[in-house]
Amino acid sequence: MSREEVTMLVLRKIVVDAFMFGALALSIYFTRYLWLPFERGFFCGDESLMFPYKDDTVSTTVLRAVGLGLPIVIFLICEWVLLRKDYEDQRCLGLRVPSWLRGFYCALVSFGLGTCFVELSTNIAKNVIGRPRPHFFDLCKPSVDCGIERWRGRYIQADEYTCTGTLTDKFTDMHMSFLSGHSAWSAYTMIYLALYLEKRMVWRGTRVLRHSLQFVVVMLSWFTALSRVSDYKHHWSDVLAGYFLGVTLAVLVWTWGTDIVPQKKKHSPLPQHDFSMAIHPHAAAPA
Repeated sequence: MSREEVTMLVLRKIVVDAFMFGALALSIYFTRYLWLPFERGFFCGDESLMFPYKDDTVSTTVLRAVGLGLPIVIFLICEWVLLRKDYEDQRCLGLRVPSWLRGFYCALVSFGLGTCFVELSTNIAKNVIGRPRPHFFDLCKPSVDCGIERWRGRYIQADEYTCTGTLTDKFTDMHMSFLSGHSAWSAYTMIYLALYLEKRMVWRGTRVLRHSLQFVVVMLSWFTALSRVSDYKHHWSDVLAGYFLGVTLAVLVWTWGTDIVPQKKKHSPLPQHDFSMAIHPHAAAPA
C-alpha cells in the first residue's frame, strides 16, 4: 500500500470517528436537555418513596474522572509496552505513525463510542419511564394529604399535585430513577477495562497482577452500583437494570466493536519441524 493510500485510509477513519462522536454528542445533548421527561405519578402511602434525601457517595465528577481516566491511562501504558518495539513504515501526512499510537487510538475510540452508547441509552430510559426516586416524598413534599380518605391508597397523577419542597432544582431529576446511570456507566467502563486487560496485559510474569487489577476495577463498579441503593438514589431494580446494560454493552463493544493492533510475533530462526530434522538429519521423510 502506497503512502498516499495509507494517508487517505487514516484520514478517512479519523473523519468517520469524528462524525460518529459528533452525532452521538448531539443525541446525548438532546436527550438530556431538550427532551421533556415523563413524570410518573405515585401511590399515596408508597413506602418505597419515603427514604430521606442524601448526598452521593460516589459523585458524578468522581464517576466520570475514574471511569474515563483509569482506562485511558491503562490503554496508553499497555499499548506502549506491547508495541513500542514494533516499527512500521506507515506514514500520515509525512509523519510516521508508531504501532503503539495506532493501538492506543483504536482502543480509545472504541471505548469512547461505548461510553456514548451507555449515556444515550440511559437518558432515553430515564426520560421514557419517569420513575420517582426513593427520596421522592422528601424532596417533593407533594401537596396532597395522603392521610385524607379521598387520597388514601390512590394513584396520584402528575397533574393532581404540586411539589412544595425547597430544592426546586432537583424536581426534574427526582423522576429519573430508572435506570441507574451510575451503575451503567461504572459497569461499562470497568468491565470493558477488565476485558481489555485480559487481552493486552500478556507480558511474562503479570498473570497475578492482571487478575488482581481486574478484580479491583470490577469491585469499583460493584461498589458504585451498591452505593446507589444505600444512598436512596435508586430502587434495587434500577441498579440491576443499569448494571446489566453496562455489562452487556461492554461485552458487545469489546467483542465486535474494538480493533486491536496485533503484536508482531518473534519468529524463531529455525522452525520446529526443521529443528527436529537438524537433530536427526538421517530421519526418514514421512510417507
